[in-house]
Amino acid sequence: MISNFQKKYLVSGMTCDGCVESIKTKLELESDILEVNINLSSTEMNLSSNKIYSTQDLNNLVKNIGSYTFNDESDKKNYFSGVLSYFDIYKPIFISLFIVFVLAIISSINGDLKISEFMRYYMGYFFIIFSFLKLQNIRLFANTFQKYDPITKRFYKYGLIYPFLEFILGVLFLSNLFIFFINVITILIFIPQIIGIRQKLSKKETIVCACLGSSFDVPISNLTIAENLVMILMAGVMIFNLI
Repeated sequence: MISNFQKKYLVSGMTCDGCVESIKTKLELESDILEVNINLSSTEMNLSSNKIYSTQDLNNLVKNIGSYTFNDESDKKNYFSGVLSYFDIYKPIFISLFIVFVLAIISSINGDLKISEFMRYYMGYFFIIFSFLKLQNIRLFANTFQKYDPITKRFYKYGLIYPFLEFILGVLFLSNLFIFFINVITILIFIPQIIGIRQKLSKKETIVCACLGSSFDVPISNLTIAENLVMILMAGVMIFNLI
């Protein structure tokens, strides 16, 4: 006698009703799958089948129709605990960026909250706060920085002057001086870092991020790349507005 199994899964990667229909149609082509019900808003899928399907089985079935991923419903709690764990690991960076954001908002209020003013203040406070963390132990920062920054790896003294460079950039941004020049420098100093971090992450190497100096031991991650990309994007926008 054929059993009728009922199981609930979580589906990621869906963006519209079309995604729901694509997954539903694909799965119901399987002879052992009796019925598929998917809720787009909750990302939950109820599967009725003649056998138990693993998440890997389902992922293999839909891999040719889109970037969809199935997870067991029990993974939902693990997901939230994972998010909390991620925040706990990178809490110093999140708090620092939050402070930078708040200071930039407060400072730009006097300028009618113009986006260009907000970006200038954000970049200024970013450099000031993160340079302060690095200046507490410059040599330790340089030793850590050279592990992923291509320039410091080749010219160690660059790592020793980098915290001072960030401090000077921060002061110039807040003073609204040499804006075009310092935005170009911002782009030039962050691009090599992103390249170096990507290389380390691709090799699955665990290295402490030097962005917080010696104050905290936080591993490099895509979050580090994201914060650098934001700075590059802001610098690019400001340069475009000056041209």
